[in-house]
Amino acid sequence: MKKFKIVIIGGGFAGLQAARSLRGLGNAEITLVDKTGIATMVPALPDALSGRLPMDKLFRPLHELAGGNLRVIVDTVESVSLEHRSVAGVAGTYDDDGLIIAGGSVPLAVPDSFEGPVHMVDSLEGARALRAEIETRVGPDPLHLVVAGAGYTGLELAAAARRGVPDPGALCITVVDTAEDILPMLTDRQRAAVRSYLEARSITLLTSTLVRKTQESVVELSDGTTIGNALFVWSAGMRAAPIEFDEQVERTPDGRILTTDTLAVPGHPEVFVAGDQAALTRDGRVLRRAVNFAFYSGRRAGRNLAAELRGRKPKPFHPVDLGWVLPLIETSAGRVFGGMRVGGRFGLRLHYLMCGFRHFGGRRSGAYYRAALNLRRTPAPLAGSPLPGEREGSDP
Repeated sequence: MKKFKIVIIGGGFAGLQAARSLRGLGNAEITLVDKTGIATMVPALPDALSGRLPMDKLFRPLHELAGGNLRVIVDTVESVSLEHRSVAGVAGTYDDDGLIIAGGSVPLAVPDSFEGPVHMVDSLEGARALRAEIETRVGPDPLHLVVAGAGYTGLELAAAARRGVPDPGALCITVVDTAEDILPMLTDRQRAAVRSYLEARSITLLTSTLVRKTQESVVELSDGTTIGNALFVWSAGMRAAPIEFDEQVERTPDGRILTTDTLAVPGHPEVFVAGDQAALTRDGRVLRRAVNFAFYSGRRAGRNLAAELRGRKPKPFHPVDLGWVLPLIETSAGRVFGGMRVGGRFGLRLHYLMCGFRHFGGRRSGAYYRAALNLRRTPAPLAGSPLPGEREGSDP
């Protein structure tokens, strides 16, 4: 019996589900290539600043999944040859009989006018670096955190940073966005509630404004404002991680790959795309990036590749939108299960429960369930100091 060589690019939600779906394929050698070698709970990365979750609960080493017919290689994929059936990374080349592309997303490019240090929280390394910088620089002179981008991540980071450093005199926080208003998927009432929440916690929100340039610890805004002793965070959007192909592959403007209804690359039935690199559609419309889409598309891509290699017919992928929650440390806004609006602490608890459910094993999921049950817990406070008046005790 022929031994198939399968390559999976990316160890995020989609790549992990693909790997799990394929491990039962006995006549296959599966290689998972990931640039970091860890699986990261990206939706919970802002909690690196809040202290609500310990840092070691935000990731799992991918080598823990290795064994049997699965090996994990740490490498950055640069290109794919669809003709010669090979994947080229910085450290090596990997031949394949079947391929799943699930390399995820990366932040949009930082403008050339940004000359000073720029922080991003799209990875565990980025979250650690930002936390360390805040801990180092918070002191007698107020530190000013400037976040470019008032989307999910930008607002979550601002709220988490305020939880981590509750004194507005020690840490000033400003969120800047070029749009006229925030979060178009929210209702007017929800947007007003988010704005009120931010204002009550001394988080300044500036819309119709952009960051003109940064230099060292100074940020200049388009309204003429100059902010000193600044710590700058770029959170102004994402695009599919760049991978070059040896032939034309149709993409969306943000780099996602258009596929057939079975998630295959057109003309290449043995190559599938999942997660943030796939232009997942429903009713002719490209869907937003979301964990549940990545999770289930990865599973379907793995099963379809197994079917293709066995000579069976792959099945179409029908994305189901389970909704979303914007967690803001003490409150939330969202819409789940076909349109039900959620908010407040209920939505926040749901966020942590879902992160735990989607996590990487029971022993790490417990931290998420504890966070959901007791929102006052701060097991990993910034600078090693608990928040004023807070204990590990019961939720009010």
